[in-house]
Amino acid sequence: MSSRRESIRGKASIAGRRLSTRARAQPAPFSKSDDRASEMFARKLRAHPHLTDRESRLCELIEYFGWEIGHRGQFATPWFYRDDERGREYERQLGVDNQQFQILHMYSLFNRMDPERHDFYFLFDGCVERLEALGGPREVGVLDFGTGLGQIGLSFALAGYRAVLSDRVQERLDFVSFLARNRGVSPELHWAETDDSVYDTGADGRKFGLVVEWSTFEHVATTLHALENITRNLVRGGMFVTTTFKKEWTPETIEHYRRDSQDDSIADQYLDPKVEAWLDERFDVLSPARTIAKVLVRR
Repeated sequence: MSSRRESIRGKASIAGRRLSTRARAQPAPFSKSDDRASEMFARKLRAHPHLTDRESRLCELIEYFGWEIGHRGQFATPWFYRDDERGREYERQLGVDNQQFQILHMYSLFNRMDPERHDFYFLFDGCVERLEALGGPREVGVLDFGTGLGQIGLSFALAGYRAVLSDRVQERLDFVSFLARNRGVSPELHWAETDDSVYDTGADGRKFGLVVEWSTFEHVATTLHALENITRNLVRGGMFVTTTFKKEWTPETIEHYRRDSQDDSIADQYLDPKVEAWLDERFDVLSPARTIAKVLVRR
């Protein structure tokens, strides 16, 4: 155990040095406005605008699952690692299966466009402004890679962009499809049938101005393969928004990511200096304020 901790400290130290010489040297404001994000959060993305954001989401859980399952969302707020038996027991006592619990948990607990979170809200206006500079909806699309419950991708669909929402879990995409219908939009949903079936923007044949990964790469089996696929058709000046790369790793965050992924080999890949070098060759790094993400701009 001690040798593993030393290894974690060493990798965190190396990651910190890399960031200090490149990412930290180029801090830049991303957008001075949150006006569009505010409208998206309060009106367009919210299915029941007359309710608070959380009340609206709790209502949608009942609309989707029915009363017996849906009303349990208000009690699905505890978070458990996948290897924590308390989590499985909590699901049994709550009377739901694991995928139902995951949807109830995520949708009742948070909204990625919530201004109270250090989340995508503070990136939305800047991303839209840059997409407009790249030609807008007629020229470029958006890939939400590892979309989860789709709030980021749906926001861009509501803003008029072709949005591809990709995920490994079919049950989540089924829920996203329901959310999209409630909002009158039709994003393209991509199910990654295997760990290696990563959405390929090059095979897609259309240009992308934005690729988003939000807490995704701790669950991706092949880091470089995935990076190559999802950014292949990202245009020059396009953005790759990431919560995994170019961040300041600490021993605690590495330990958390490792346990969350349940696979040390995954962490070994996204912490590999070869991945950092691959990104450095292709992207410049912006460090927007008030968010945990980095914005990597394609050269």
